[in-house]
Amino acid sequence: MAKQPKTSKSSDAHGFSEAAAQPLAPDASEEGRWVLYIAPNGRVLIPAAARAAMQLGELGKVTAVLENGELRLISPLVAVGRAQALIRKLDKGTGSAVDELIAERRAWALKE
Repeated sequence: MAKQPKTSKSSDAHGFSEAAAQPLAPDASEEGRWVLYIAPNGRVLIPAAARAAMQLGELGKVTAVLENGELRLISPLVAVGRAQALIRKLDKGTGSAVDELIAERRAWALKE
């Protein structure tokens, strides 16, 4: 009987391993893209490089959004970073955002 090759630590009972998640193409235009395989039970292994870029912690918790047949995954840290970047972009730099909101609400209340 032939010996089975040892699998990596990241393989699961269904034979998925990070070695199975191959880069889609070697050129730079396809960087960050992988061909992933979906197990019959729906499990997908996300390569270590992708998990690192997503800033996933040990829990590996993500938010999934299905839009036009495309599944997008975002980690909490990346989501917070995007929100912070948006706030920095929209910040007028005129002071406290809380004070500005209160002033706007008071102005709206006076108009009513």
